[in-house]
Amino acid sequence: MHSTDEQLREIMRRKDIISEKRIIRRHLYASAIASCICVVLLVAVCFLIPRISPVSDTPVMLRYGSLLLATPYLGYVVVGIVAFLLGICITLLCIHWKALKQKEQKQR
Repeated sequence: MHSTDEQLREIMRRKDIISEKRIIRRHLYASAIASCICVVLLVAVCFLIPRISPVSDTPVMLRYGSLLLATPYLGYVVVGIVAFLLGICITLLCIHWKALKQKEQKQR
């Protein structure tokens, strides 16, 4: 039979383990939702950019020096930048997830 102090310590240790698992699960769900939102935004940008950036006959002087708006390649530039940012987000997500898994394995 364990003393009351030992039982209380064990209860607190189990409580900490359960709360850490909840936090890890919340981080995982939030990361998955954020990744899905990023993918949806990337697809939306891919479909909307050709409709948003029409080639106009406006003189270059009226465009105030913006070189990207003067060409029909604006859509490709925006999609490339968004895809790059999405890749960074997914990479950071994977690194974070790996660190959480290693922390969980160390506790076992």
